[in-house]
Amino acid sequence: MPTSDDALKLLKSSIANAKNSNVVCLYIIHGYGSSGNGGVIREKVRQWLNAQVRNGTVKAVINGEDFTIFNFKALELKNTYKELEQLLKVCNHGVTVVEL
Repeated sequence: MPTSDDALKLLKSSIANAKNSNVVCLYIIHGYGSSGNGGVIREKVRQWLNAQVRNGTVKAVINGEDFTIFNFKALELKNTYKELEQLLKVCNHGVTVVEL
C-alpha cells in the first residue's frame, strides 16, 4: 500500500516515461479508497492531474465516472482508442483517463 506521496512519485515517473515512449493516452487505476467516500491517493492524483491540464503538460483528464456518452472528450478518446470503449459501460470512480 503506497502512501499518497509515493503514488504521486510513481504517477509522475509513469507519465514522463509514457511521453518519452510516445504514448498518448493513459488509463490510471488509483482506486476509490477504502473509507467509502474517496481516498487520499485518488484525490491527490486527480488534483495533480488537473493542475497539469491547467499548466498545459497534459491535454485532457477525464475521471472514470465522467467517461460517458454524454462527455464529448470521452467519446472522442473512445473513437481514437478502441480499448477505452469498455469504460463507457461502467461508472468507475477508481480510474482516470489522461490524454498526453
